Amino acid sequence: MRKDIDGIIRKRNLIAKTRKTVMFWVAGASCALGAVLVVAFLLVQTIVFNQKIIGMKSETREVLRSNIEAVPDLEANIRVLNTNEELERVSLTTDSRPLQSILDALPADDNRLALGASLQQKLFSGVAGLTVDALSVDPSAASGQVLAEEGLDGGLQELPFSASISGDANALSQALQRLEKSIRAVNVKTINATSSGSNVSLQITGSAYYLPAQDLSLTTQEVKQ
Repeated sequence: MRKDIDGIIRKRNLIAKTRKTVMFWVAGASCALGAVLVVAFLLVQTIVFNQKIIGMKSETREVLRSNIEAVPDLEANIRVLNTNEELERVSLTTDSRPLQSILDALPADDNRLALGASLQQKLFSGVAGLTVDALSVDPSAASGQVLAEEGLDGGLQELPFSASISGDANALSQALQRLEKSIRAVNVKTINATSSGSNVSLQITGSAYYLPAQDLSLTTQEVKQ
């Protein structure tokens, strides 16, 4: 009887020991499996990130390659424009290159002072019998009657202006003809006329335009994983 009890105790001890061993191995296997999954996830994440970096580098390389290939055509077009007789004919100065006429017609910056000086000193000045009563170059010109347009094609920007001029019919006609023939791109939107005897006053609202220069500088972009 004593031997049976000792045998049962040994069996129970062996079963308990085996159970602990199995639990130990199961816990170890679970930890190992978790570590493998974490490593696999990090590895996949790294591969995806590297592929993203490679893709962005390839895109940058293609942009640079296409820009370099476009340089000869651009240089050829510039040489052709610098021999254009029509551009040379409308040049503001005799010693400027014909290409400068394009830059004068569509400047690269919002130079309100230059536009105001051009209207005052070039277009309206020197017309016999013409008086410039008021001139404003501002986005809020004419009390908001002229507003900068949004979404113009090709990044074109609008610079509104308003002017009030007076004189006889001949003087006003010459002023409008000068405004029409101006090398600067000008869009007259409204003209309101008031008369007092032989003297006529015109209130003009319109816009000139400029095209901001393209930013050709190389930039660095940080990509976060």
